[in-house]
Amino acid sequence: MAIKHNHSVALLSFTAMILLSFAVKTANANDGTYYTKGNQLVPLMETDISVQKEVLTISLMDNGYARVDVYYEFWNPRNETKRLLMGFEADPSYNDDYKFHPDGVHPNIHNFTVEMNGRTISYQNAPCLAGVVPINPIDTNKHHYIFDNNELYEIGSGPEYEDYSGVDKGLSFAYVYYFYADFQPGLNRIHHTYTYRMSVVVGIPYVLDYKLTPATRWANKQIDDFTLVIRVDSTAKHFFLSEEPFPGAEFTVLEGAGKVRHSKDYHTPVFECSLRNGAIALHLNNFKPQSELNMRAVGVYDCHDYENNVFHFGTTYDRTLDISLWYDDSVDKIEPSDKAFRQHVARNLPFAHRGHVFRDAELRRFFESQWWYMPDPNYKDDTSDFTEVDWTFVNVKL
Repeated sequence: MAIKHNHSVALLSFTAMILLSFAVKTANANDGTYYTKGNQLVPLMETDISVQKEVLTISLMDNGYARVDVYYEFWNPRNETKRLLMGFEADPSYNDDYKFHPDGVHPNIHNFTVEMNGRTISYQNAPCLAGVVPINPIDTNKHHYIFDNNELYEIGSGPEYEDYSGVDKGLSFAYVYYFYADFQPGLNRIHHTYTYRMSVVVGIPYVLDYKLTPATRWANKQIDDFTLVIRVDSTAKHFFLSEEPFPGAEFTVLEGAGKVRHSKDYHTPVFECSLRNGAIALHLNNFKPQSELNMRAVGVYDCHDYENNVFHFGTTYDRTLDISLWYDDSVDKIEPSDKAFRQHVARNLPFAHRGHVFRDAELRRFFESQWWYMPDPNYKDDTSDFTEVDWTFVNVKL
């Protein structure tokens, strides 16, 4: 039941769209909120244990969170069990949480679990100096405050943030989840999971960063067999993933509807991915990560042809943020140029996002020209999973 021209309850006026787009147009990098990065499990002391295999699965959800599931295979070359201090380092938030958490528990990481050789491992938390081996906890008996969002300072006298007397040099720190792991001789398996809140930028629904380079702290300085899986269950996502960390790798579609192409995020080579209720994967042998994983949703800026000052409506769509409505009258041209047809497109975007096959020839031609669109003849126009953003589009009046 594709939406027709005469269905209309105005939830977002054209004037409101202009104001929203003005906010986007004048935004700078500080208008984003960085919650934290994902990270590897790492040794917190020197070790001769090597990581032979890693399967990193990142699941993108509609609630602003990502779920990380990591399967590792480690090799202990000794003929005896070796106890090793391991940890997970989580960067502090930026533009969100100005509070120092002396218990070491990150406010945006949840459901943290570790299993080793089939047994659940208990862990502890502490704020520590970032990237330091062996582990170096921060003295939580002192009063601290966070300045400029991501560095820690000691307060000279009194707990007030305004008291800058006698401050030490700012410390780069992390919230560390740490535990002792007993590596038996030979092969050891670790399964690690957590969820964390993805970062956001004005006009971009989500930004996800994950640290790959700490994996080189293991004895072999690499991951012998590495697989990255990106999942989107019961939703659809259109995103960029930097190619830099994965030289020579290519994605394959494991399940569901998905496609990947080589593209550019400004001047940066990226994988551009459109994925609906499925998964894609890439694989590398002898993986020596030199840079970190960076993923971001295709956002409002990507709809704008700046060279010709044309806004291409419908270039992307996400059911969690109404970015396709964020354009303004300063552009020379909006495509599609016909306002009535543009409204028709807007009302049908949530259905196209789910794979509706259009009988209307004009709509069919339009959506088939959008790279992210993946038709599904089996889709029955079920609105049970529609979000507030979806209904905004269905009822919009331009």
